[in-house]
Amino acid sequence: MSFEINDTTSLLLQRSLATATKNLEVSMVKLSYGKQMTAMEDAANLIISEEMETQRRGSMQAIENAQTGLNMLSTAESGLSSINNNVQRIRELTIQRENGTYSEEDRAAIDAEIDGLTEDITRIAKSTKFNDVNLLEDVDSELSLQVGANADKELNSLNAGEALSGGVKADDLELDRTAPDFLDRIDEALNNINSKRSEIGAMQNRLESTVTSLFVQNENITSAQSRIIDVDVASEVSKLTQNQILQNSSASLMAQANQSAAIASILL
Repeated sequence: MSFEINDTTSLLLQRSLATATKNLEVSMVKLSYGKQMTAMEDAANLIISEEMETQRRGSMQAIENAQTGLNMLSTAESGLSSINNNVQRIRELTIQRENGTYSEEDRAAIDAEIDGLTEDITRIAKSTKFNDVNLLEDVDSELSLQVGANADKELNSLNAGEALSGGVKADDLELDRTAPDFLDRIDEALNNINSKRSEIGAMQNRLESTVTSLFVQNENITSAQSRIIDVDVASEVSKLTQNQILQNSSASLMAQANQSAAIASILL
């Protein structure tokens, strides 16, 4: 048996130990983070994964936007409901006032209540807001909701201003109790209010449908992204065990190689 000073066996074992240690660290990191990919390992799939992540996070924000829009529309509908109740009460009082069994004092009391309800309609219209955005009076007809993850306005936004715009204050409803056709005006006002509530309800249905669609889209993106980057735990644990064995065996063999070199020095 010959002994050489420049022992290549030791170099091979060092490289084997370094490789096993590196692979062991990679497996531990993958298992720790639950991800199997870096840019160095698979640049193409990493780009695809990050594009999916962009869409996923954008979709989640769009869901939040749509749900906020639903809250806004619910606030507007609540205000219109209150106005509708006031107008209904005004109609009742108007019919009551026309009955000949009431005195002038009685009619004056009815008129006072009608005037109070009319003023309250204006107050509700002015005060119904969401995050300081007018919902019933002086509404921005271009008010839009971003309900998509991308920039294209036509495909990623809904115009809620169309559903909200339209006068509902007392002046717009023309509730003048001194007018000879006051009852007809009340009926027209009720029709306008109910029509506006119907438009808001239709927009709420669109938003509900949008939220459902976004949730499904988000689930599909997450599932596809998971198949690309999530670590296969069983496979990675198997690699971890394999690299631990290789690391231990390489370290043990290196110790033996070092002993062989020491024997060569004794022979000098």
